[in-house]
Amino acid sequence: MLSFPEALQYRHAVRHFDVNKKIPEKDMKFVLESALKAPSSLNLEHWEYIIVQDKSMKSKLKDVCFSQQQVEDASAVAVILAKKDKLLDPKSPEVNQLIRERIPENGVPIAINFLESFPNSETFTSWSKSQCYIAGSFLMMAAASIEIDTCPMEGFVNDEVLKLLDYSSEEYEVALVIPMGYRKEPGTPPKVRASLEEKVTFI
Repeated sequence: MLSFPEALQYRHAVRHFDVNKKIPEKDMKFVLESALKAPSSLNLEHWEYIIVQDKSMKSKLKDVCFSQQQVEDASAVAVILAKKDKLLDPKSPEVNQLIRERIPENGVPIAINFLESFPNSETFTSWSKSQCYIAGSFLMMAAASIEIDTCPMEGFVNDEVLKLLDYSSEEYEVALVIPMGYRKEPGTPPKVRASLEEKVTFI
């Protein structure tokens, strides 16, 4: 297993996967269990993971991801769905109970008021998706630590992906599509990043 600095250096967005190399079940389990440890606002775990491994389904998924070949060539594709306000309504007994189980008692009224404060569904969904991006980062770094490659994608047709996977667009929005597998070409290209001095201000 790579150290965290090594995994940071190893990870890059791979667009050409080895179609003959598959992710072992135990490694997939490790990556997904790691992703589920990601933090989330109010500890509500705003995400659902759909792991597409079937060859025919990956081909169909590629068609609604602007024909990006890495979707079909990857060993598996993680589709991260963000829960919309319909599924996280604090007036729902199930959600209300979830809040009470996961938040200290004195914080429950604050959490409920926060969830009720969103002006519209779009703002709520944007907040929910932002939680999923954090989870996606956990997934990609866990994968990199055992030398599994990923390619985070926002290039997809949301409603078509949901229709293909048989999920309701009233309840979910696609946050990320992440092909997973093993790079076809060995080696890691150099990372081009701004310096710490350019991007960080200490006050």
